[in-house]
Amino acid sequence: MRFRVFALILIAPASAAHAYEPEIRDGETLVTRVDGDLDGDGMADTAWITSSEDKRELVVHLTDGATEALTLDTTPLGPGTLAIKGGVLLFEDLTGGTTAIAATRRYRFDKNEIRMRLIGYDATFYSRTEAHNGFEVSWNLVTGAAITRTMQLNRSGKGDAEFNRIDEHRQVRRSRRVWLSETPSPEDLIEQFRGA
Repeated sequence: MRFRVFALILIAPASAAHAYEPEIRDGETLVTRVDGDLDGDGMADTAWITSSEDKRELVVHLTDGATEALTLDTTPLGPGTLAIKGGVLLFEDLTGGTTAIAATRRYRFDKNEIRMRLIGYDATFYSRTEAHNGFEVSWNLVTGAAITRTMQLNRSGKGDAEFNRIDEHRQVRRSRRVWLSETPSPEDLIEQFRGA
């Protein structure tokens, strides 16, 4: 008679592990947070956004204790969102007023430097009241590949789009490694590519 032995091994995902509790200073509010494995050690790291009367900040805390922060624009048009997909931290934000910039930043852990590296940046400058043309840039900082487009107001009334994407340019713009704390503002990114 043969016996079969089956073993059941339960592995808790990194997001289920005990995550770091963000340190919120006096006068700050926790806007949003996300927990997940960013450094590949199988344990949950934590990223969060705080806001106060005069400051907004994105903070990443890794399980080894390393913490890095980025000061953000203080005029958000929403709370901003954080997500972790495939070990990449995605941060989406909308800032400004009637003229706004929608931005998505992507960060990946650099095991040699033990820091979060900016690997992708998308930014769209546009008028929420359709008062002027817009501009958008999508930049892969790992390969240097960048695409820019002018967004012309759709005054013809044809189609549903508020803007027509015209005048697309593709280029390669190499960059040194940019760390989370050194990430340029969306306004600076737009200006850098618009002026090129």
